[in-house]
Formats: sequence, structure tokens, C-alpha cells
Amino acid sequence: MKDIVGETEIWVYVSQRADKATRAKVENWKTSNDFDEELFNSIVKLYKITGRNPFDDTISIEEEKTKFFEVVAPTNIKSLSIQKYLKYAAVVMLFISIIGIIYQNFSRNIITVETGYGEERQVALLDGSTVWLNARSKISYEEDAPRTIQLDGEAFFEVAKDKANPFTVETPDKVIVKALGTSFNVKAYPENSYLETTLLTGKVEVSSADYFEEKIIMLPNDNIRIIKADGIPIKTTIQNKKTVLAWRAGKIRFENMPFKDIADDLDNQLNIKLVFENEAIAESRFTAVFDKSTPMEEILEVLNTSKNFEYNLNQETNEWMIK
Repeated sequence: MKDIVGETEIWVYVSQRADKATRAKVENWKTSNDFDEELFNSIVKLYKITGRNPFDDTISIEEEKTKFFEVVAPTNIKSLSIQKYLKYAAVVMLFISIIGIIYQNFSRNIITVETGYGEERQVALLDGSTVWLNARSKISYEEDAPRTIQLDGEAFFEVAKDKANPFTVETPDKVIVKALGTSFNVKAYPENSYLETTLLTGKVEVSSADYFEEKIIMLPNDNIRIIKADGIPIKTTIQNKKTVLAWRAGKIRFENMPFKDIADDLDNQLNIKLVFENEAIAESRFTAVFDKSTPMEEILEVLNTSKNFEYNLNQETNEWMIK
């Protein structure tokens, strides 16, 4: 019995996301008498146009095909020629759907504000809210909808009250923080092993379709940290608001923080890279505060007074080696 290659398998093969079995199946089909070159080439052309959608809209081939067949397909198709026609028509309909989504995104006026290493920036939104961006961070939103924010990095939000229109912040990991009128900090650097939200005033709701089912209600001084590896949210109470907002004053401040998390902050904010050759030191916790302009060697020397470790700068890679 011959293996039948479906359009979904062709699509994942063309987009180089197919597993080993699917790749072999498609490649065998391409060298067989059943190979449909016209269909294969049409999907290749479609992927070249839309394979890297800058707005991350997810298109399901099977869903688009189902919608199309529900409209145009008779209940009992016996003619192979009609089936072949509808097969190509479904691809055309998929192409039209994707082009429509791309057009909608380009036609919207998307505002993007971002910062570089060692840079902070204050942004006033049209609804009266204010955003402070930490170093190497970015927010995006529609000009006429400033209460829906996409955040990549770290930012502090002071939200203007508007009960009819909640203010939402969404991270790259699809964690959503929703508020009416409040002030809170969100840290969501893609490279970090965790996501973190800290509430200073008001009340917010944290939800995530990927990490946890129950929505979490936060009250002032609550901190939620989500470890990406397992998606488990950990709620604690902050003892010092200055720690949360230190970066707005040009400081690097940490309290009882693992060295590896300090290293993440140094990398994210100042492009300073630490490489640990000693896992025990990476897990060691420190409490300290520095100006962002403090030389790295001076920071390490201060930390070394409480925990004994060795360090040196690799001149070739510009990385600080921690032993």
C-alpha cells in the first residue's frame, strides 16, 4: 500500500520543520510516479512569501481547507477531477487568507519604542499612562489602542484609570498582565529563565494559556515569578520597593539574588557577559547595589568579599570567567 502524502506534510517539509519520518516520506513521494509537482511547487511559492510572518500570526492549513470545503464541496464528491480542482483551490484560498492578514497588519499604525544597552526611556501614552523602559527592551502597540502593549524586556507601568478599557501587557511567552489603574513592573527578557511581575499599587490579573490554567490576582507588593522550564508561578511579597525600581534610578540592585540571575541582568542591561565554571558559585546569593557605571571588575571584587571565588576577563571573547 502506497503512502499518501498530505498537504500538511508538504508544508512542514517545505518549512524545514518536519521530523525524520515525514522528511523521508515526502522525499520518497517526490521520486515516485505519484508526485504532484504542480501542487508541491505551489506550496513552495506560498512558503517563500509567507513562511516568516513578522507578526507571528499562525495559519492552519487544515483549518483553511476545512472552511473552504464546507462552503464549496458537495456532500459526496466522486469525480477525481473535481477533487483535484478543489485541492488547488484550497491552496489558493489559503494564500488569500494569509495575504489578507499581512495586509491588515501593515495597514495598522504600529508604534514601536525600544532601548539599547545601558539606556532607559520614558514613554507617555495617549490614554494618560506612562511607561518606563529598561535597557534593551521594546514595547509595541497600535496608535489608536495604547492600552494593549506587547513587551519584550523589562518595563514599569503607571496606568491611567479606565474601567471600561483594561490595560494589558503581553510578553513573548504569552503571559498577560491585565490592570485597570495601577503601577507594576514586568520583566520578560526572552533569554532569561524566568518571567516576573511585581505590583506596587492597585490590582492586576495575570494569566497564561501556556503555563498555568488559573488566573492569578495580585495585590500591592505581590511578586509573581514564572520559571519557564516548568511554568510554575511562585508568589512572594516584596520587602523593599527600591529593589524593584532601582533600574529607573540608574542602579543595579539585588537582594538575596542568585549570582546567575545577577549575570542575566548584567547581560540584558549592560551587555556584560559572565560565564560560570563553578555551579556552586552560580547559585550563591548576594545583596548589593551599584551604579550602572561601576566597572565590572569593581563589582566582582565587592561580591568576592562575601563569597570567595576567582574571576578573570577573557580578552578574546570579552567574557568574565567565574571560577
